[in-house]
Amino acid sequence: MAQQTAVEWLLEKMKNLNVVNAKGAELVELYITIQQAKAMEKEQISKAWDDGDYAYFYSKETGRDFENGEQYYNETYNK
Repeated sequence: MAQQTAVEWLLEKMKNLNVVNAKGAELVELYITIQQAKAMEKEQISKAWDDGDYAYFYSKETGRDFENGEQYYNETYNK
């Protein structure tokens, strides 16, 4: 099972909250904001990997080193 990012955790928790008072445009704005946060988090994780010592990070699927931070993010966090 893939790891869960902080934004994904927040989204899961928000599903359980009472957001029935939110109306159409507010729900759309909330969804867009969450998607923006997920994109920002992916960029941050990928950049941190690219800036770090990647020698210790290898793909569990292929057994090879990751080529870049985005590949690391996709295998680690995408479901």
